[in-house]
Amino acid sequence: MLTYLSTNTVPHRHAQAGTWLELFFDLIYVAILVELGNRLSHDISMEGLLQFLFLFFIVWWSWWDKVFYSRFFPNDDIGQRFLVFVYMALMGLMAFNIHDITGSTAVYFLLAYAASKLIIALMYVKAWRQYPQYRPMTRLYSASFSVGAIAWLAIALFAPTNFLVWALVIGVGIGLQVILTIAQSGNNQSSFEMPPMKEDYMRHRFGELTIIVLGEFFIKVITSASEREVYLVTLLYFFLLLSISIGLWWLYFDHHEHAALAKRPSRMEIWIYVHYPLLAAITAYGVVGSKVMALFPGEAMSDEKRWLFCGALATAIACTAVIEWAFREKTSAMSRSPQTLNRIFGAIVLILLALLGGGLGIPLFVSIISITIILLVGLDISGRLRNPVSAQAEMS
Repeated sequence: MLTYLSTNTVPHRHAQAGTWLELFFDLIYVAILVELGNRLSHDISMEGLLQFLFLFFIVWWSWWDKVFYSRFFPNDDIGQRFLVFVYMALMGLMAFNIHDITGSTAVYFLLAYAASKLIIALMYVKAWRQYPQYRPMTRLYSASFSVGAIAWLAIALFAPTNFLVWALVIGVGIGLQVILTIAQSGNNQSSFEMPPMKEDYMRHRFGELTIIVLGEFFIKVITSASEREVYLVTLLYFFLLLSISIGLWWLYFDHHEHAALAKRPSRMEIWIYVHYPLLAAITAYGVVGSKVMALFPGEAMSDEKRWLFCGALATAIACTAVIEWAFREKTSAMSRSPQTLNRIFGAIVLILLALLGGGLGIPLFVSIISITIILLVGLDISGRLRNPVSAQAEMS
């Protein structure tokens, strides 16, 4: 039976990129992100925003747990598929119960989250059996995720709505993972050998999730527009928001296609974790973007909407600047120098617009944002065509 479950049904050559199963797995997060966006849409106050950011991190962290495992053990055998399907079912249960996370559904959300940690622990147990040379590593991670599952189960039973306890457990989990990573990188003994990390796997997986989050924006905007009569100004709003979304895609993915895997572990960690504020910001931008579609031309944005809209986009642009710094481009004919200062300047412009643009009408307000991001794209293109990166700038 164990041999049958370990039968690999996909050739090993696919390990460098995400498999069809992993793309299917990512789609379950659309449901969770939609629900998170709906919660923020109903409460864009500071408290609602903080809850959104906190819950978004928990959801993102559950996705990262699976990616962290698969970057070392990318098997697509029958047993792994079964575990992934169970994991997806648990993510679905989390999506069903996220709407009243501060009340009656918190227990069920946490029970599903605790069970998801147990599934990751079972994945490491499976890897422990399949790869004897990596047993010290898989033993540590299976034990740490088992402890995590117990901790989240205890929260579900005794403190389901105490976010401070949630934060404490998350902090301990992050700290434990950092300690394990340092211990592994600092141990040169063969008995503590780590599997080779797949060269392009991380780029593909984070890129795929970013595409999903950007796509979720269109779900919000189009469904919100379909609920009311479409006017000429509605189409104007849509095309302005579309240009902003295309600009975000360009600023992330044009660099993504040229990036080289960072050889410095510290920069790799920064690159990984900065995706959390990037994806949260894109999701928040989609929430406010759908609200823009319902506004009249002469109407001004409320302070909360204006700050969330500009703040989300400023954060997303600043995150692309950090990503470029941490994940430099490979030297090639079309590579370019990092656009860090341009991106930071663009983010500052958006913050100033949030501060000073309270009296602007919606078409002008959104047009200024769109033009700002289009200019950043233009500078990106200009840098790629006229100022290719030198060989000395290649990541060392």
